[in-house]
Amino acid sequence: MTTVVPPQATAWDEEEGQPGELPPPETELLPPAKPKVDITNEAESFERLLRVMNGPDVPKLYVRSGGLNWVTSDDKGEPKIHRLTSDNLLSWFAEHVETYALKPVGRGANRTFEEMRQYPTGRTCSAILGRERWRLPKLHGVATAPILRTDGTLLQKQGYDPATGIYLFPKLRSMAPVTNEPTTDDVKAARELLLLMLSGFPWVQDSDRAQYLALAFAPILRHYIRCPTPMGLVTATTMGSGKSYLTYLFEELYGMGTLPWPRDNSDELRKAITTKLTQTGAPVITFDNVDNGGSLKSPILADLLTKEYWEDRVLGSTANVGAPNDRLWLATGNNLRTGGDMARRVLWVRLDPDCPNPDQRDNFAIGDFKVWVREHSTEILQALLVLAAGWAQAGAPRRTVKMGGYSEWTSAVAGLLDWSGIPGFMADRDETAIELDEEAGEWHAFLATWYRIYGSTPKATKEVLQHSDVGEDMPLNSRNERPVPRQLGQWLNARMGRYYGPYRLVRHQGPLRAGALWSVSSLDEKA
Repeated sequence: MTTVVPPQATAWDEEEGQPGELPPPETELLPPAKPKVDITNEAESFERLLRVMNGPDVPKLYVRSGGLNWVTSDDKGEPKIHRLTSDNLLSWFAEHVETYALKPVGRGANRTFEEMRQYPTGRTCSAILGRERWRLPKLHGVATAPILRTDGTLLQKQGYDPATGIYLFPKLRSMAPVTNEPTTDDVKAARELLLLMLSGFPWVQDSDRAQYLALAFAPILRHYIRCPTPMGLVTATTMGSGKSYLTYLFEELYGMGTLPWPRDNSDELRKAITTKLTQTGAPVITFDNVDNGGSLKSPILADLLTKEYWEDRVLGSTANVGAPNDRLWLATGNNLRTGGDMARRVLWVRLDPDCPNPDQRDNFAIGDFKVWVREHSTEILQALLVLAAGWAQAGAPRRTVKMGGYSEWTSAVAGLLDWSGIPGFMADRDETAIELDEEAGEWHAFLATWYRIYGSTPKATKEVLQHSDVGEDMPLNSRNERPVPRQLGQWLNARMGRYYGPYRLVRHQGPLRAGALWSVSSLDEKA
């Protein structure tokens, strides 16, 4: 990897006019002069203000989700997307534009006009924001690290990129550019660095390491692979296994937002998602430390993970606000499981140290993981970029891996990892589908017992419920009770034709004026 000397910090990004790093204390930097606008005549001031907003003398504005936005940094130096509303447009003018009105002084022949500081009226601000078309660039998103464009080249120059509509606000500003045509030696060195970094983790299988790297590539590939990304679930058998180390890498390379895992308040979850997508630029958002043994079962989150664009109602208003769902979503916790529709929307990363006091392990070849990552962050990101660029240069070979609406992403990432010489991606899918999906595990056990007792002979729900052996493995309702025949019939109808492992429910016509009969078929029987 290349040793890089950090560039001289500046107080203002010259290309885009955005706040950047502060200058050295001994350097004096005068603030840029504000453009002046005469707003004496309200009708004329409307057009004058519009021209200034699209000019070079104010922070660059962009159109995003039907409104005006600009990009700044928060107290941590991370990108923040500000949306102009009727509440803050006046403040924006006060900060960036010197508006005045001409006031008459004196009378008759001695009458003159003086410039008096005056702010635009609320009516003017509302009229400006009410425009439907703008001669301003569209902001599709903010990237905190170089990304792979759709043409296979890397976006590495800080600022707004017209080709993609992405504003690059790099977290690691001292990193040297990566070539779009890496050599075989570059690719080999990049792979070895990544595998060395991850060699000390107690992965359950090679697939867990491969799936973690797939997630690490996600922010770089987001705009190259135009489809949603599954959620990453980082889980371990016990505390101290290394989950926080794995998420720390995302924080160091890209920046990361965190959210508490909601238990029952779906409105709070929806509100938190909307805030993160519309106002922040962190490309990775993590639900940290889900309850031990908890089940991720959220219709709102399941809906989010399949959408490329998220819309929600503004709190206390009938208006909607939206933004592209261009983030990688993660969750961490011990012995996690999924429920509901979440099972088909996640990528598992599992750790099992298989020892007492795993936090006392000292088997990282690189030493202290966090210290090493912090000291080698630019090299790690360069390694990811080298592999992504080399794969794209090689024609972006793919391996077909079906995963519903994520199939384009999984097939592309499988091809990238195969090309990079990193095995195992999605090799554990059959295993995790049963073991880590709460509902699938329950129904697999239930149908296995049913088939063992009755074979493929059709039975009524009442008869099934009365058998004591079947009842032991039967799923329970929300009150933690066994279902009555009618409720069991509704459950069976909802799962008719679905496979749980090798077992599948089959519906039969029952006697006249009686309910349906049910049987369980097995793939083993067909074989």
